[in-house]
Amino acid sequence: MEKLKEIGTLALLLVLVFGMMVSGCVGGGNIAETASSIIESYTNTESTPKETSSEIPTETATETSEYASWSNPWDSSKPIKVGNDLYLISYIKYKYRVRTEEGGPIYEYEIEKSRGKTKIHVYGTKIDMETGKSEKVDIGEFEVYEYYGKITPISGKEMNETFEYRLWVLKNDEDVDSMFLFPSLDFFTLYASLYGGGENTVGLWIKYGDTVIELYNPGAVGEMGVTPYSEGDFNLLNKLSDIEAIYLGWVNFYTFGFWNILEERDIYTNTKGSEGILGYQYNYEINPDGKITLGGLKFRVSNIKWTYQVQGVTGQGEATIAANLPIPIESKGVFIAQGVNVFTHVKIEDIKFEKL
Repeated sequence: MEKLKEIGTLALLLVLVFGMMVSGCVGGGNIAETASSIIESYTNTESTPKETSSEIPTETATETSEYASWSNPWDSSKPIKVGNDLYLISYIKYKYRVRTEEGGPIYEYEIEKSRGKTKIHVYGTKIDMETGKSEKVDIGEFEVYEYYGKITPISGKEMNETFEYRLWVLKNDEDVDSMFLFPSLDFFTLYASLYGGGENTVGLWIKYGDTVIELYNPGAVGEMGVTPYSEGDFNLLNKLSDIEAIYLGWVNFYTFGFWNILEERDIYTNTKGSEGILGYQYNYEINPDGKITLGGLKFRVSNIKWTYQVQGVTGQGEATIAANLPIPIESKGVFIAQGVNVFTHVKIEDIKFEKL
């Protein structure tokens, strides 16, 4: 039940954030209503879920591993362990496909993310109090930690240019790190940086076609004599329907997926099982499938399939995962609710690791 509460709370948070940032997106209101009803229903329920499962003996399952359950799903703030070494994921490239309505077209994109230290020039606005005139000034060059994202349309809805963003902070932050691997824009992070400020945020740069957005916070690097500097159309994110579609597909797949339950399952043993109570039901199947090499490292993988029903929400999905890798190697699923029918398919095309 605690896991269910966590899933429900996260669902509401993400849906509310999504609703504020991309209002007008297909089906957004229905998702919010559905999520709210689920949370209200289940957070007030005190019954204990009943679980049944059966393990099928297999030779593959006899191979020992330090990691049996899936570690920290989608959370890249923690290092992964391969053998005796620790690594951080520093770069990833996804093939991303999404359908946002029943029978509608499937749009396809290439999404890249990277993070690491770099140096940038920080700018501010100097105001002459006597005349009221202001001018852009260069505060100097500083070392920062950069989160970079790039979305390239392959067969997009309306998007025909590459979208890029760079978020600069003084030091890598666990909250931002935890969302780094999301195959979508980190809307919460970007908007919090734009409108929430914060002493850790140094700057933000966004580019789509000929449109460029820049925001710098000189106070983050200790310069209090000038005000923040900004330029560009800050409504850009609300004008890109493809960005909205990517986020819609992702938030549904992430929020109502199977991820948290896998944290408590041995993914290297052939298993069929179900878990549920009243209108909450998950059925799943786990099949170990050998090893693969990603980014020069070897990972032991399993194929997972699942279906679920949570009141008015139904769906199914499948994924190939490694227990010590916080993201699926490939995953796809469908989410169906009141007036919403979304398909999402995410596949890793390239990945790079930084040894600690």
